[in-house]
Amino acid sequence: MADPPGAVGWWLREALATEPASSEAPSAENLGPFDVAIVGGGYTGLWTAWWLTERLPGARIAIIEQGICGGGPSGRNGGFVHGWWDQLPYLLERFGPDDALRLAHLVDAAVGTIGEWCEANDVDAWYRHGGYLRVSASAAQDGEWRSAVEACAGLGVADQYVELSAAEIQARCASPAMRGGALMRNAATVQPARLARGLRLALGARGVTILEGTRVTRLRPGSPVQLETERGPIGAEQVVLALNAWAAGWRDFATTLLAWGSHIVLTEPIPGRLAELGWTGGEAIADARFTVHYFRTTPDGRLAFGAGVGAAGYGGRVDRRYDSDPRAEERACASLRRFFPILADVRIDDAWGGPIDISPDRLPMIGSRHGGRVHFAHGFSGNGVAPAVFAGRVLAGLIDEPQGELARLPIVDRRLRHFPPEPVRFAGVRVVREALIRRDEAEDAGRRPPAMVRFFASLPRLLGYRFGAGKPPSSQPIGQVAND
Repeated sequence: MADPPGAVGWWLREALATEPASSEAPSAENLGPFDVAIVGGGYTGLWTAWWLTERLPGARIAIIEQGICGGGPSGRNGGFVHGWWDQLPYLLERFGPDDALRLAHLVDAAVGTIGEWCEANDVDAWYRHGGYLRVSASAAQDGEWRSAVEACAGLGVADQYVELSAAEIQARCASPAMRGGALMRNAATVQPARLARGLRLALGARGVTILEGTRVTRLRPGSPVQLETERGPIGAEQVVLALNAWAAGWRDFATTLLAWGSHIVLTEPIPGRLAELGWTGGEAIADARFTVHYFRTTPDGRLAFGAGVGAAGYGGRVDRRYDSDPRAEERACASLRRFFPILADVRIDDAWGGPIDISPDRLPMIGSRHGGRVHFAHGFSGNGVAPAVFAGRVLAGLIDEPQGELARLPIVDRRLRHFPPEPVRFAGVRVVREALIRRDEAEDAGRRPPAMVRFFASLPRLLGYRFGAGKPPSSQPIGQVAND
């Protein structure tokens, strides 16, 4: 496993600097036993703990985190809060109309839940309900959203995802690179680290034990489940693995999860320049590349611009390359200038990265192992802020009501295609990653990618995975720093 992450990126440093002095976690030396021990202090683990305190008041719950809560992708991502309406064609194909619509509504509800939770718990996470724009920035991307728009209309939810003309896109953000697009109205942005740290504080106030700086080195199934840590053994009746990309380094998940890097650059405050662009509505924006560009504004007028062009690790290892990758950051900077040439002279104040956890079908993997005593959720594939709220509800349901309605959702314990073992996986991911980046960059420039690039970019799709070139319009792009 990797070294514990520290305070990587502007989001997390800003959140820690504004955190109350009385934020020390309670019961830091309490090693149990617990009713539920949650490994991982990101969104998935934090929301699972929150819903458990709602369902099981008085339960002994611990969050065990190798670094600090929110120190991983939950404190580094783009802060996009939206649901799965753009994934509806695949949900229909996989689960049928009734379950597809039900899953989409459940995840969509999480958008409002986050805003309501922040208000109720006095957490200023910069929640802004400004919608989500999916745009085309090249001829190859035109109409990528159309099948999802049509699927929404076909299921009677046409207002959830609406196609916009080029003029309508320009009225919201006048980037010369952006053509047509689609609007997901029920979407928001947050300061992701403030949300994670706010959850931590609220859970501490509810009596949840927070064990930060505590790495789990081994899990031993049994009754209770035993977690070996650097502080000593911890026993719990049930365990939740909320590991994000770190799950790729655990034996049980090694062939069903990939870790991929994504990187963000952040400008100095430029509120006047954003006003010149007409970008004042708080929209979260992403293009339709596979190695997606994603960008949003902040309350003080900064522009955060990300790109899913980072590295992949061997054997699921998450190392320091995910924190900072100069080449990936240079690519993100160059793309920012291409989208917004009027910002060519704007200073870049910070740059950082993080891993995203990619499942074979690009949907979260949620389920239970070891006789229903060990539960897990990961594989958010670049969209985890809202889906982690949903996943936390499901995990809490699996613990409290293992035969209940949430446990019977078709996304739980579904069958998945496996990735190849190492070293084939590592070599293949490196080749495919570079091919996908080069393909996207060639299409951005209006060029046809070379034949070899096209072949390797299409290889995952040819092998039956839900990513790569030749993907159906319902496919989700790689790239936002992992959100759970």
